[in-house]
Amino acid sequence: MMLNIVLGAGLLTLPGLAAREAGDGALAVWLVSALVAVPLLVIFGILGRAYPDAGGLATFLKRAYGDAGYAPATFLFLGAVAFGLPAIALTGGHYAAAAIGGPPALYASLLILGAAAANLASSEIAGRINTALASVILFVLVAIAATGWVAVSPDASVLERAVTGVPSLGIFGATFMMVFFAFTGWEVSANLSGEFRNPKRDFPFAMAASFAIAVALYLVLAFIVAASGPLGASEAPFAAILGSRFGPSGSLLVSAVSVLLIFANLSAAIWAVSRMVYSGASERLLPAVLMTLRAGVPLRAVILTTCVLLGVGAAAGAGLVDLGWLLGAAGQNFLLLYAGAAAALIKLTARLGYKALGWFAIALVVGLVLTRGLDQMIYPGLLIGIGLLVAVFRLFVPSGAMDDRQTQGST
Repeated sequence: MMLNIVLGAGLLTLPGLAAREAGDGALAVWLVSALVAVPLLVIFGILGRAYPDAGGLATFLKRAYGDAGYAPATFLFLGAVAFGLPAIALTGGHYAAAAIGGPPALYASLLILGAAAANLASSEIAGRINTALASVILFVLVAIAATGWVAVSPDASVLERAVTGVPSLGIFGATFMMVFFAFTGWEVSANLSGEFRNPKRDFPFAMAASFAIAVALYLVLAFIVAASGPLGASEAPFAAILGSRFGPSGSLLVSAVSVLLIFANLSAAIWAVSRMVYSGASERLLPAVLMTLRAGVPLRAVILTTCVLLGVGAAAGAGLVDLGWLLGAAGQNFLLLYAGAAAALIKLTARLGYKALGWFAIALVVGLVLTRGLDQMIYPGLLIGIGLLVAVFRLFVPSGAMDDRQTQGST
């Protein structure tokens, strides 16, 4: 289940975008991202053992800082997926365009609408569809990796170029935030901690095992793209790589599989995010009007989520933002959420070693954010500010008055 949550269709474009931004040094960025993720995931493991709960990261921050931690974290997460999911849809759009031509943004919009339609079925049917589709992701990525390895036949010279081609600090920071998007998902998998029979023993093991498998797959995919040279430095790298080896049929096959994989990813993500929007409304973080249910489906939450994704996708299609920037912004938000988990550990633990680990993780995040530039903190800063304002609002507005408004909104 953790692998299904963590492995995403963004992996089909991230290696190509990283290679385009950082050249031969992209592989070094992937290695650094994996190393940076280790202390952050150790923190999730510690918190998951100590506080097994379905609330995951939100619960940790609420335990530590109350609404002042819970509300900003919720808005940071929603802000991350608002950019990350359209980027995944655009990945599918680029693969479709590579196969049949046409504008990638149009195909991305169709994928979003199709995934939303799947979520308008009853909650039970949508859950079954998403579970079945999500289970295919790991096997498809492994198949693409194996076929790509055969196609490019990489050798040790790739590692030599990675060492000598390390990019400048600015390029490294921008590429890192983009690549780090691949290392997100464990903050969601923390929600599973309460489901383990023995969370103190099994939750850290499951997190470590899923991390090891995922990193191995990430590095293989990045290695394949690095070995392909300029051919793989695009939004649809594996369509180009397999097309060069197996001809148009190879490109068409990998594009079709990729589009199906991305549809599965989007369908499951819209299911999860719409429920989070609904939960946010029930917790008085979002307007009560979003609490409307139909056949167990949070209808208005699904519609709002879909409209936001379509709007961001349209902005990318109009050239206002590019795919790399969307992934970088989403990755930075998730990195800040990981720092929030570290801050929660510092507050909740009495052990000096754990506190030291938390401060180390926060210092690591601050250093990485600075490499991208403080101007890139405007978007997450606004989200944190909105979250704090909502927390203050919840503090001073009587809950009974809000409950009356929620009842009227959900009728």
